[in-house]
Amino acid sequence: MSATNDTEVETRLDLIDSELEKWWVPISKYIRTEVNTVQSDFKNCTYILDDGTYKKGDKFIDYLLLADDNSPLAIIEAKKYSKDPDKGRIQARTYAKDIEAQIGRPIPIFLTNGLKWKFIDHSGYEREVSGPFSQDDLWRRLRLYLEQKDPVQYGVNPKIVDRKKSVEIVKILNQHFSNGYRSALIQMATGTGKTRVAMAGCDGLIQSRYVQNILFVADRSVLVTQANTQGFQKFFTEPIADLRNGFTNSSRLYTSTVQTLMTEPDGADVRMYQKFSPGFFDLIIYDEAHRSFYDKNNVVMEYFDSMKLGLTATPKSNESKNTYQLFGCDIGVPTAEYPYEDAVYDGVLVPYSTKVVETEVLTKGIDGSGLSEELKDQLRRQEENPDDLKFEGNEFDFIFMDNETNKLIIQTFLDTCYKSDDGLPSKTIFFCASIDHADHMKKMFDEVAPKIGRYVEVITSDKYRYEDEVGRFKTKSDPRIALSVGVLDTGVDIPEICNLVFIKSVRSSVRFWQMFGRGTRNQESCNHLEWLPNREKNNFFILDFKVGDHSNVEYHLGGQSEDKERKRIGLPEQIFIKRVALLTKDLNKEQQEIIGTHVIETVNSLDTNSHIVRKKLPAIEKIKKSSPFELSQYISDLNSEIVPLIMYNSGNDPNIMRFILEIEELYIHILNEDREAIKELKNYFEIYATNILQKDNLQEVKNNKSLILSMLQDKFWDDLTFARVDQIVREFAPLVKYYEPERGKKYQIDAPDQILMEKDIEFEVKDDPDIGNLLDQNPIAGKIRQGTGVTSAEIKELESLLEGLDKRLTIDRIQRLRGIDYLQFLRDILEIDFDDTPEEVIKTEFEAKVLDGHDYSTEQKRLLNVALSQFIMNKQIELSDFSHDPIAQYRPLDIFDDVNELEEIVDNFSRIQMY
Repeated sequence: MSATNDTEVETRLDLIDSELEKWWVPISKYIRTEVNTVQSDFKNCTYILDDGTYKKGDKFIDYLLLADDNSPLAIIEAKKYSKDPDKGRIQARTYAKDIEAQIGRPIPIFLTNGLKWKFIDHSGYEREVSGPFSQDDLWRRLRLYLEQKDPVQYGVNPKIVDRKKSVEIVKILNQHFSNGYRSALIQMATGTGKTRVAMAGCDGLIQSRYVQNILFVADRSVLVTQANTQGFQKFFTEPIADLRNGFTNSSRLYTSTVQTLMTEPDGADVRMYQKFSPGFFDLIIYDEAHRSFYDKNNVVMEYFDSMKLGLTATPKSNESKNTYQLFGCDIGVPTAEYPYEDAVYDGVLVPYSTKVVETEVLTKGIDGSGLSEELKDQLRRQEENPDDLKFEGNEFDFIFMDNETNKLIIQTFLDTCYKSDDGLPSKTIFFCASIDHADHMKKMFDEVAPKIGRYVEVITSDKYRYEDEVGRFKTKSDPRIALSVGVLDTGVDIPEICNLVFIKSVRSSVRFWQMFGRGTRNQESCNHLEWLPNREKNNFFILDFKVGDHSNVEYHLGGQSEDKERKRIGLPEQIFIKRVALLTKDLNKEQQEIIGTHVIETVNSLDTNSHIVRKKLPAIEKIKKSSPFELSQYISDLNSEIVPLIMYNSGNDPNIMRFILEIEELYIHILNEDREAIKELKNYFEIYATNILQKDNLQEVKNNKSLILSMLQDKFWDDLTFARVDQIVREFAPLVKYYEPERGKKYQIDAPDQILMEKDIEFEVKDDPDIGNLLDQNPIAGKIRQGTGVTSAEIKELESLLEGLDKRLTIDRIQRLRGIDYLQFLRDILEIDFDDTPEEVIKTEFEAKVLDGHDYSTEQKRLLNVALSQFIMNKQIELSDFSHDPIAQYRPLDIFDDVNELEEIVDNFSRIQMY
């Protein structure tokens, strides 16, 4: 097809028909072209096609897509590919109205120029799509449209969610989708029930006939398994298709990892997601999958025309702008949220207590010249000169290992961790720097604390059947301590975990909050109270060892982190960009031909099956028709139009790409006549060549042995030319797949280590500044300020007023989460101080108002002191409290005369003045 003189007929034959053939085979059976909308009887499925004659007023549909019963499903209005498909909008609307007048319902419209596709659905909502839908998908969407009900009216299934906040979020989702929005983003802290909320959202949309085919996609296999077992299988009776087990399109509920969707199954020339029609899924749930390394540019998200529900545990302040844009939200405003702080206040999660530790080795590193002679000898035995070695703290485990540091880490942990009643550490995860480090830590545990060491296990993915150990860690007392790398970061729900130990830098907000979430589950979720400290879980402990200048706690919990948009440029793109840059240099004819040929070959290899690549066909065709000597006039197109498409090619070996990227620096060094730089790259080449020559038992290496040897000769590198570099790229680079690098050397330096600083950081509560203003004007607060005191009724009135301002300001939440008396909290806000604590004030009042004037027995006083403890905690006592533990344990009706006497006691308590 010509890039400039195209016609609509060419567009239809070359572009539109080829897209339709993917889903409509044969096209002629259920697709009619040039259908006369005036003369056709759409209601009775009788279609009059263009026969070359034309009557005044006749109108013709480019494509009419039909159902199995030949009834109309959709129309396509086509324009030649140099035109904007939007030019056909009014025509298409006119045709659609003609059909609607006959069949009594709207008909969806596709507008296309073969490169871009727009879709106007039954309800009139318009959006860009990646291509036409299959017959089955259009029929299903028609049935959904005709049977659709309001999800708001359906409500929330209490069998799936019953927590107040979860119900509230599902209601927000129902209203959001009912209002016509097709995307939503939920931010919920790990452990608050994201999966259940997603399932309840699915249930509402299924029952309301908004959706039928649903895909749950994540970027980690463990999250997909969790969606299967704790999601679809738990709340739905239909079979679940797990695409990790292979392609199928015969279900309604699907799960997959992003990387599975991006693979090419069974040697196919298309990726798995492309085996589904763009309209196959009605709803896709993305569990952090929008961030996946395996789909950096959200190709899957753009391919499918579905409703989208994003799930993230990352706090909204750390969430990237791109995430909000992907789900149609304003920056910083998710559709619904339940942050960690709110979940803690509600008692759904527990707060944290942290200790940040700086050790000399982990923060400052090791200077070899300052080591003792014994340690210098340790380095000399490793064939290194200690006076020349200096290691930074952040090189721990990567470049050096220090078992004295590991021992210090273990001893600090044992001194500070939460322990159960049997003296063992409560359930603990060590987030180690590497698998090798985890193995080292196990040995050090056995050496430092052998009795504890028997309860320590390494749980890493390289261990055979490591899942068995995960199961034991979850359900058995032994092991108590898991040394892990990656396996326990996310997707493993063990509520009893009370200690988290970080010995690695975690920069990613997503990853940190997943790891952090391992400890946040509350006591109600725990099945084994005997593993908890004092059989309770009021908070959890983080021991964070600062590595270099990075503290995970300070970075993520101290508000320093922010997920910045980082544009990752792949190796093939980097190679292409450098080749295009070379085209701007003063090249001779041979050099132009070599570089230009590479550029054109890359353009020819672009994956035209990709809907994104197809949009750029005009630029692609223009470059394909050029010679290597003409490309300099297309530099702008190559950089702006072609570079973004290269990532959609698959099958590139990253090791080969990395080698080519490095070795092609020779081109610029040749132009600059930089002999030293050429010599350095010659040495780089020799490392690869000599390594690969050792694999001469492989036929491909054996066949190329003489070639490799010739390239190692000095004469090959003397007066190096573009042609010789090109020979390396074309003939040697494919052999790099056999290159096996030597393992990087890690030095063992057991230098003494010491703690330089410890910092305790507690869960902080940020108070609304309006609290102070409210209390300043409140007469009840005035009594507290003056020290005249308030009664139970007055303090409950004040509590209700404050809760209206901020739901977190209840007596229970303040005392449970802040660990201070509610009256002391009010004193702090009012900035007042008294000699007596609130508890001392209440006890004095108790003596005067409850005990004075009564000759109570020892047994009665014992009961009243228990009642006093309850009063101090709750700031009130009611008659019903005497029928519940702990007061009921003392048999109040047996030791007092009757209920009237108890009522008098309650009345006396109510007169206590507190401040």
